[in-house]
Amino acid sequence: MIRIKKLGHALFLVKDIERSKAFYRNVFGFRIAEEDPDHGGCFMTLGDDFHTIDLAQHPNPVEAAGRRPDQTGLLHLAFQVESYEALRDGYQTLLANGVAIHHATDHQNQRSIYFDDPDGNRLEIYYEMPNALQVFPTGRHDEDTKLEVTGPGEPLPSWLFEAWPPVKESAMR
Repeated sequence: MIRIKKLGHALFLVKDIERSKAFYRNVFGFRIAEEDPDHGGCFMTLGDDFHTIDLAQHPNPVEAAGRRPDQTGLLHLAFQVESYEALRDGYQTLLANGVAIHHATDHQNQRSIYFDDPDGNRLEIYYEMPNALQVFPTGRHDEDTKLEVTGPGEPLPSWLFEAWPPVKESAMR
């Protein structure tokens, strides 16, 4: 068995590296650790490690194929936020940067917001309940709930302001 410390980084082959750098910088707060087109392109960090995201310019972006819904491979890359308030802030940041939200889901142990980067790579931000491992002790049973999403200039959905996870009656006594 390989003893992995953590997931290190993701490398994206992009059509427009400047557009992608701006997206990851403005939406997520990444900063450039190093730019070296001869050895991979642009290495971006959140400040904890040398790099979390690598961006490489596609050599022929005009003819680059977009991601197809039926292709195999990575379906999305998820970024965890530290609090439910941070999830709400993330939602607002996406709207403020003109990023269309594909959908949002209550997974019972986490709430997630799904959207695409400029090259169509599906991304997710999510808040995970502190006791997430205990939520499904007997299995998941596919009880996900679709959450309402709104667009720019519209009021934020009410679920972003509700206490989450919900406070159980037994905990209130």
